[in-house]
Amino acid sequence: MGILWGKQVSELSRAAEARAQGYDFVQAVGSLVADLTDQAFLSEKARAADAGIPLAAFTVPLPPEARVTERGFNLYAWTEHLKKAMPRMAELGCRKLLWSDGRARILPVEGNIAGLKEQVAQFLFLLCDLAASAGIAVLVEPLDPRRTNFLNSMKEVAEFLPRVGKENLSSMISLRELDPIGLQFSMLGEYRQLIRYVQMENPLVHEGARACPRRSDGFDYRPFLRALKDIGYGDEIGLPMDADAETLKYCRQLSP
Repeated sequence: MGILWGKQVSELSRAAEARAQGYDFVQAVGSLVADLTDQAFLSEKARAADAGIPLAAFTVPLPPEARVTERGFNLYAWTEHLKKAMPRMAELGCRKLLWSDGRARILPVEGNIAGLKEQVAQFLFLLCDLAASAGIAVLVEPLDPRRTNFLNSMKEVAEFLPRVGKENLSSMISLRELDPIGLQFSMLGEYRQLIRYVQMENPLVHEGARACPRRSDGFDYRPFLRALKDIGYGDEIGLPMDADAETLKYCRQLSP
């Protein structure tokens, strides 16, 4: 199947732990990189090199309080911030930038909704422009309507992304989001060209932090992995922060 297995980390210093557990790559928080001083970044870069594992995926480097759909969101004020973060992430091995923060794109219930959607398109245009120069793809995840009220299905994502007009812009999926966004396993092939990254977690846990697959959690992950194989997906699968060596062993055993 050619799957590369990775895990999310809350701190860059935990990359070595992921490598010791047998993972192929790490998914990290983009804002951690953006906020470092130059000297601190050089130290983290050296530590990552010693860990011997690529930090192949990052979340979009905006702080949690940033709202792209907020009236008055100043795209130009964030440009320098993103310009600083993007090359740093590339130096650490980033190939994919994940936008899975539903709060950042919540639309108000009234007002100029069309204008705010255009604001999102402009943000993604800038993000993709900066990412392209670093060889990074930007991936937008459709999310549960309980997490956001914009881009809640693969159909909606497929219709919106062409407005941005960037070749390095695509999408991703998370197992726990599939049922809420109405995407059945049998429908994955319809969106194969958009699926550039996969997160696999326990879909029975929706509240709180994502939970990794466990032998004892009562969910059969094999149909999902078979569906990915059937559409020819052979890229990365990221696991949540609580994943460990036993999780990785279990998931690899499940792979068809």
